[in-house]
Amino acid sequence: MKFLIKKFREFAPDPVTRDGDSGFDLFAAIQRPLIIPAQSYRTIPTGIGVEVKYFSLFGRSRRLELQVRPRSGHTMRGIVAQYGTIDESYRGEIKISIYNMNKRPIRIEPGEKIAQLVIVPIYKPKMQIVENLSETERGENGFGSTGDF
Repeated sequence: MKFLIKKFREFAPDPVTRDGDSGFDLFAAIQRPLIIPAQSYRTIPTGIGVEVKYFSLFGRSRRLELQVRPRSGHTMRGIVAQYGTIDESYRGEIKISIYNMNKRPIRIEPGEKIAQLVIVPIYKPKMQIVENLSETERGENGFGSTGDF
């Protein structure tokens, strides 16, 4: 597998990963601090676009998606990168939607880690419309039926 990175902004930090990490850290490609007002969203550029090339030894291609995930340290501070999917065919700049859950503004610094990017295989089975689904013990019991509410 190859992970290709295109810089849309020359000052954009490269994604970073360490042994044992499940994904890549993404950074704010901004040149001055950005303020996110209380309980508001802002979209922050990463300055990069990516392409993942998957090679199979057996000639079978695998579909992939890129998942944007929040950073746990930011979540503890009330700052949440919104989960999102980046389709494998997207070639534009990755931008991260950040929500400030706090009752006060927060500041994002240039080059600050803002999200994680995880590469995940996807499976798209053939769809079939049916009259009935198989019976299970839970059946159609929905929200709260497992005692969690």
